[in-house]
Amino acid sequence: MKLNYDKKSKNPTYFGQISFRIGNKSTTKNLIRIGKHDELLKDHDDPLQYAMDFVKNWNEEQKKNNKMTVPVNIRFDTKLPRNNGVAVPPSKLYNVGYFFLQKIYQQLDISGFFKSVEADKKITFDSNLINRFLVISRILWPDSKLGMWEHKNQFYEQPSFEYQHILRMMDILANHFDDYLEYLYTQSDKVYKRDTSVLYYDCTNFYNEVEMEDEDIFDEVTGELIRPGLRKYGPSKEHRPNPIVQMGLFIDRNGIPLTMDINSGSTNEQTTAIPLEKKILKMVKEKDIIYCSDGGLGSSHIRLFNSMQGRNFIVTQSIKKLSNVLQQAVFNDYEYKLLSCNKPVTIKYMKEFDRTDTDNLALYNDTAYKVIPADTLVDIGLTEEKTCRNGNVKVVKSKAELKQNVIVTFSRKMMEYQRSVRNRQIERAKALLRKSDPDEIKKGPNDVKKIRPG
Repeated sequence: MKLNYDKKSKNPTYFGQISFRIGNKSTTKNLIRIGKHDELLKDHDDPLQYAMDFVKNWNEEQKKNNKMTVPVNIRFDTKLPRNNGVAVPPSKLYNVGYFFLQKIYQQLDISGFFKSVEADKKITFDSNLINRFLVISRILWPDSKLGMWEHKNQFYEQPSFEYQHILRMMDILANHFDDYLEYLYTQSDKVYKRDTSVLYYDCTNFYNEVEMEDEDIFDEVTGELIRPGLRKYGPSKEHRPNPIVQMGLFIDRNGIPLTMDINSGSTNEQTTAIPLEKKILKMVKEKDIIYCSDGGLGSSHIRLFNSMQGRNFIVTQSIKKLSNVLQQAVFNDYEYKLLSCNKPVTIKYMKEFDRTDTDNLALYNDTAYKVIPADTLVDIGLTEEKTCRNGNVKVVKSKAELKQNVIVTFSRKMMEYQRSVRNRQIERAKALLRKSDPDEIKKGPNDVKKIRPG
């Protein structure tokens, strides 16, 4: 090895350089970065002499033992570039940060699940290995299955499997979908205590870059539906005309997912809540749960299901869809209480108190509420015989009283926030009207017609 540096530079970087031959051509390569002149000057009076002695000692030790120990000085307050001529090229820089995620994966003992489902199968690939790197890749660099396989060499472990093995592993997961989710819940409860006293449910959908929806496959002989098409036309969250796929997800009180399902884009999302919740009830030990969702997933049959066997529900409710009597009860300024102490309060006072007074800070952060009984009759799916006045007997649907309340809340802080949002929208609308004709403004986020006087 010989010393290599730019002799014309005032602040050169010293390298240990070796020469070698590839075929009929000879070339050189910087093997060791000894250090930069100003860096070495902090610890050595003569950086050039230190670099020369370093190379000399290395050559002598190499001749004696055919081995060499290279001292490395690391300054943690200095950021090093990715590739600055060091011996290790970028192609050898492997990712080791995923070890933290791998530790969690091992704590969940997911390998035990694959051992159980593969016990009676002849499989030539490691399903747990593929699943582990799929999970880690989706967290670190969200990509397709093919994208993960193409970049698997970036990992320190250098996993070895083929792309077709990923597809076969996905078939195993598809055949044991519910078992896998239940296993994850059971194992995660051992690592971190899960709180299933409150369940949150919501649906979303994903559009696909295809022009035609998937066709349903029927048995030609019996006419039985074998496999329904998954990508179907439906109401897209992004208002796109493409076929979509719908996903429903339950999370626990701490926001950790519990279970999920995938349905076709044309499926009514209200029909997905109860079947998925029944799966959760088989998994969890806690049966006294509170179901929470938005108004779109709070239909009468979902409320009825979650009013039995200790279950309860909290769903958003549109005021416009309430009866006239309930609407009057919502808007009158009576029977409001403070959430912090249950003291009576009026909305008029909540709107008018001096928020700049430090004595009113607690009141400004407080919330006023009231509870209005709103029991309704709902169909319970049974029938009964009813005798009419003329003596005729007819079969009618049985109805039961569903106990429920409308909870109305008011927050001064939220009122001011919503007022500021609306004022900004009004200012934008005024500016838009000064430039354009209202009839020429297309419907969209800048549509001024959505702002109504009130």
